[in-house]
Amino acid sequence: MKNITNTAVITAPKTSLNELRREAEITQMKGAPFMMASVILWTMITIIRILPLSLYMMNLLTFCCPVFLVPLTLLFSKIIGADSFKKSDNPVNKLGILCTCNQVLYLLIVMWAFSKNPEVMMMLYGMIFGAHLMPFAWVYESKTYLVMSIIVTLGSLLTACVFGNIVMGVFLVICQIITSVSLLAECRKLSASKTPAVEL
Repeated sequence: MKNITNTAVITAPKTSLNELRREAEITQMKGAPFMMASVILWTMITIIRILPLSLYMMNLLTFCCPVFLVPLTLLFSKIIGADSFKKSDNPVNKLGILCTCNQVLYLLIVMWAFSKNPEVMMMLYGMIFGAHLMPFAWVYESKTYLVMSIIVTLGSLLTACVFGNIVMGVFLVICQIITSVSLLAECRKLSASKTPAVEL
C-alpha cells in the first residue's frame, strides 16, 4: 500500500504539469508575439548600423531599442489572439514571463561592453538574446526554441566576427522570422490536436 501511495504521489504531478504547460502554450501561443516583436527590433538595430552615425551613437540607439519590446508584443498578441501577459495562477505562465525578464540581468554585460569594448557590444547582445531562448524549449515544449537558441548564439558570434555587425543584424532578422513562422506552425498544430476534456 505504501508503494502504491508513493507512486501516486510521484506520477500525479506529471500529468498536472503537462496540463499546465499545455494551457500556457495555448494562452501565450508559445511566446510567438515576443519573437514577432523581436523581428522589428532587430530590423531597427540593423538599420541603425547602416546609418552614418558614430559607433557610440549606434550602440546607444541599439541599447534603447528594447524599450519597444512590450508595446510591440502587445500589438502582435492582439493580432494573433494571444495573451502574453495574462495574470494567472498557472506557474508555467509565470515561468515564461520570468524567462523573458531574465535577459534584463544579462544586459549588464552589454552595458559593460558599451563603455569598455564598444566594437563587440552588438555581438554580445545577439549572443545573449540567442542564449536566453533555450529555457523556452522546455516551457513551451518547442524544438524551435532549442534549435534557434543554438543557431542564433553561435551565428551571432560567427557573423559578427567574420562579416561585421550589419550582416549579423540581417542574420538575426532572418532567424527571428523563421522562429516566428515555426512557432505559429507549432501553435496551429497544437490547436488542431486539441481534444475536448474528458470528465472523470
